[in-house]
Amino acid sequence: MAEILKMEKIVKEFSNIRALNGVDFSVSEGETVAIIGPSGSGKSTLLRSINCLTRITSGKITLNGETFVETGADGKAKYLPEKQLSKICSETGMVFQHFNLFPHMTTLGNITYAPIKVKGIPKDEAEKRGKELLKLVGLEAKADNYPGHLSGGQKQRAAIARGLAMDPMIMLFDEPTSALDPEITGEVLNVMQQLAAEKRTMIIVTHEMGFAKEVADRVVFMDAGRIVEQGEPKELFENPKSERLQSFLQSMLRA
Repeated sequence: MAEILKMEKIVKEFSNIRALNGVDFSVSEGETVAIIGPSGSGKSTLLRSINCLTRITSGKITLNGETFVETGADGKAKYLPEKQLSKICSETGMVFQHFNLFPHMTTLGNITYAPIKVKGIPKDEAEKRGKELLKLVGLEAKADNYPGHLSGGQKQRAAIARGLAMDPMIMLFDEPTSALDPEITGEVLNVMQQLAAEKRTMIIVTHEMGFAKEVADRVVFMDAGRIVEQGEPKELFENPKSERLQSFLQSMLRA
């Protein structure tokens, strides 16, 4: 499989705290990667640096063969000009913890907004595709509803459809179920499992260990801004090599 994302020696500092400390990370086309680890380990910072929501301090990121940031002669990250950057970052779809839907737009309006505004897709074409995506996530009957009339699980499935609407190379999920009641978490995970089965390239920051074990092709464990261990889910969960991962998994079992 072709390598679609390559991150090298990524450092991110927030007021002298290293949220990311020399991380090397790559993803191949069609791969589903789950990132796990304790709070504050750098998982979300790593994810958000892929689509430029977080700007790194130093390092190099290449998406689909295009390097959009690398360390300059002064030792600091140098990004491409904004216009080129936004074009490259539009190749990623992001699903947030708290949905981030526009409250004044219908479900369908939320999904078609970016394809029309950013990619210039004709409205009727965008709406046709939007309805197909709503069907994919089981929300075809909610096209004309506003987010205020959707449950948390429905909002998150709408957010997934919105992310897919830009036809991105990579889908990024930042703790997509952590704001949901346990009862409706399953409906969101089912949609993500379906996407994984279709071999969509996905990076998922999650605390759902069972989901990571069942659905991911590879699991990455982070702690203190570093990748401590990674590998196939079965091997990683059943035979963790580092003491840090062993203690983390034990704490998750007790939770």
